[in-house]
Amino acid sequence: MSRPSPLFLLLLSALTLLAGCASAPAHLPIVDAGLVAGRSEPILIATTRMPSADPDVRLTPDRGALHFAHADVWVPSNRLAGEIIYPSRQVDPAREFALTGYQPDIGRAAFAQRLDRRLSALPLAERHVFVFVHGFNTPFSEGLYLNAQILNDFGVRTVAVHYAWPSAGQWPAYLYDRDSAQFARDGLADTLEQVANSPAISITILAHSMGSLVTMEALRQLSLEGRTDVLAKIDPVILASPDIDFDVFLNQLDSLDPPPGHMTVLVSGRDRALALSDTLRGGGQTRLGIGRQRDTLIERGIAVIDLTGLQDGTLLGHIDFAASETLMQLAANGALSQALNGEMGQSRKSGLGALSDIAARIIYLPARALGER
Repeated sequence: MSRPSPLFLLLLSALTLLAGCASAPAHLPIVDAGLVAGRSEPILIATTRMPSADPDVRLTPDRGALHFAHADVWVPSNRLAGEIIYPSRQVDPAREFALTGYQPDIGRAAFAQRLDRRLSALPLAERHVFVFVHGFNTPFSEGLYLNAQILNDFGVRTVAVHYAWPSAGQWPAYLYDRDSAQFARDGLADTLEQVANSPAISITILAHSMGSLVTMEALRQLSLEGRTDVLAKIDPVILASPDIDFDVFLNQLDSLDPPPGHMTVLVSGRDRALALSDTLRGGGQTRLGIGRQRDTLIERGIAVIDLTGLQDGTLLGHIDFAASETLMQLAANGALSQALNGEMGQSRKSGLGALSDIAARIIYLPARALGER
């Protein structure tokens, strides 16, 4: 019997370590925040997870039909920017995330009505919808809390929709999640159709990790079905740490008609989760989120934000897009919004100030945004 290769042993050790670091999913208690400082983020939910009778879980990793829910997610003010403190058994709303309300299985018609009502209350120019698609190894609770943290810390004040696809929420279940990503494609396409039929003037998609695969497959499905009306409303598309093979991504991109008006990819050479994913596939750094193909992306009209050199990242480097205070500051001064919309503002052109210098180092815009021909 042949001995296992060193590479196999390395991967087995890595997966064992990651599995050992795993913990039970965060629970989802409903609390009365009272007079505690914070904000309750209202989030509409579209999901292909099976429901659970357990209020701590609410949605399981099992695959099911598309259905809809609504959550109000409590985000306390007393924490560091980018930090998520999961609720303990005795919830402290002064420090910990939780829910202030949850309505399961509200139905397709009620989802549409709530979406329409919230959008119609906004001025016409502000009727945007923010769709978040979580990544690999994400229980429902942790994806929902991450969505609320992003909305709060980046000052996103549009109508929020959370697409919860059936990730197992466990590191060793990578292949289960890959299959679930394919399974969840049609549900996301259906959700985007629903949102496009609302009074929304545009739809922003932020997809993380393997959620980028779900997103690109859903956009491809809409294109194959000739749903140009839906695709025309989706702008921009933001892929954060995307766990997609670069050649597969280009094939997906070429199939989109029309393609997104603006697409941004956030990459990092420090992303250890993507490095492991790449190694499992034989190496070569072909995962889109590692960023080795940055120049090709720019040539294809895609903006790139390279987080490799940021000093406020995370241990694994896989959720730096949500945890980086530098990115939050760039969002606050408008530089991030300009990049996502393929623009270069005066502050970046002038190069004045430390924040502008950082933006110039990490944001790479296609030629059309720089005024080149």
